[in-house]
Amino acid sequence: MAVSAKTPAPPVPKRQRSRREQRNDGGTAVSTYGLLAPMLILLGVLFLAPLYYIFLFSVGLKRFSPTDALASLNGELNSFSTGLWSKLVSVDVTVMLPGLNFNVPVLLIGIFFLVLLVAAVTANRIPEYGNWLVGIAFVLLLAPFLTIPAGNNLLRLLELSSDGDYMRLFFKSVTMAMTSSVTAVLIAIPVAYFLAFCVGKSKYTWLLIVIAPFLTSYLLRVFAWKVILGDQGLINSGLTSIGLIDEPLTFLIYSQFTVIVVLTYAWVPFICLPIFLAFETIDRRLLEAAMDLGATRLQAFRKISLPIIAPGIVAAFLFVFIPSIGEYITPTLVGGTQGTMYGQSLASQFVGGAFNWQFGSVMSLFLLGVVLLLTFATARFLRAGGGGL
Repeated sequence: MAVSAKTPAPPVPKRQRSRREQRNDGGTAVSTYGLLAPMLILLGVLFLAPLYYIFLFSVGLKRFSPTDALASLNGELNSFSTGLWSKLVSVDVTVMLPGLNFNVPVLLIGIFFLVLLVAAVTANRIPEYGNWLVGIAFVLLLAPFLTIPAGNNLLRLLELSSDGDYMRLFFKSVTMAMTSSVTAVLIAIPVAYFLAFCVGKSKYTWLLIVIAPFLTSYLLRVFAWKVILGDQGLINSGLTSIGLIDEPLTFLIYSQFTVIVVLTYAWVPFICLPIFLAFETIDRRLLEAAMDLGATRLQAFRKISLPIIAPGIVAAFLFVFIPSIGEYITPTLVGGTQGTMYGQSLASQFVGGAFNWQFGSVMSLFLLGVVLLLTFATARFLRAGGGGL
């Protein structure tokens, strides 16, 4: 019995859009631009305009002094000069390993870290060994700037320093910011995991309790830690009263240790939120299936949860690292001379004893360039789904 082939249906002609629909689309575009225009103008006024003036000062096209004679007397430039940038970046970097020290030009160090950053973002595309390369790049990026506070000393396997005062201070600030950021993320992960999986229906109430300290004044929290860690503070007084120490522990206040502790405490409540939201996106059936197939809780977390929440962890890290690297208030209040950071030196160029707006602008642009580079790299990492971890 022959079966006749079915004749394909003729294509449905595309409906012509009416003029009314076209006008509505045009009106939507106009209303969208109308809503965005105030924010774009505000962005230009509050960010781009100050940035433009900083650029003018950094290249010597604008001076603080009102006259040329006074500018010459104060040593201000009246045209572009590489001298300001050379003062900041034309220095050697000292790489310190256990039993080995050697100097490297800062330009080579910058290129090396740029290559590592690109590898951390894009190496996952390489077959078979891509994830390994991403992990190695992250380890090499973190290793020079991670430390373990041990009293008045900071224990580390690799350290970067410089013969230039400002670059040495920059590396010191990156170290304190990196250590506090990693520590804050490591504390926030179990807290967010507990809230997402172990609390139940009251998890949002507990989440509000966790982030409640972040809703109070930052200055009050810093002063509270100053009271707790002071020579006559809660910790020293308690240890003295029970006979464990005879003299106050000097490293608890006005040290790098103090700055790292206060920065970690200040940001943990805030970054619990993005990590908690990342945990909330996990399909619970995936974890149940992994447990049914014999996986332990740790294996299920490492194989399923961790790759899913990786973008949230990276975003949380960036939320802490970017404000911390240019921190001014915390080291000023609790850092003392040992805990001085790059942000304080930068501010002193504008309002302190140095009063050198041109060099302060160069320092600002350098820090802004580092932050923008990290932001773009992180955005690329997040768009790739966490780097394919």
